[in-house]
Amino acid sequence: MELFLFILSFISGGVILTVAFTTYLTTTTKTKQDKLAFLQDELIKVQKQQFKDFDTQHSKVLSELVDIRSRMEGDQYRDIARTNQRISNVDSKLDILISDVAKMNQENREIIGNISNEIQNRIVTVEKLVGNELKQNY
Repeated sequence: MELFLFILSFISGGVILTVAFTTYLTTTTKTKQDKLAFLQDELIKVQKQQFKDFDTQHSKVLSELVDIRSRMEGDQYRDIARTNQRISNVDSKLDILISDVAKMNQENREIIGNISNEIQNRIVTVEKLVGNELKQNY
């Protein structure tokens, strides 16, 4: 009988340890779950505030855009059309100027090339004359 009670005390002690460990695990899990739920609630509050701020800013920007569009339509884009016309005029003048500069550049290169050839020819002529002069004098 004592042996039976001795074995039964080990079994019941194991059950008590199992129950105690299960209680500890349940308690820590519940604490972590409560903390996670609290953090989720705080996140939802922050997100609601951010969405509200975004909606406010979006509405403000949208109203400014509508205002700008109405003002631009009111003056029928006169300033933009005038500016585009001036840009077109300047662009055509710039194209003409680029063409003229390219022609002048080509003409200058030809002139410089001719002058360079003429200088080379004169140098050769002078060298020949000096060579002939030296041969005659010595």
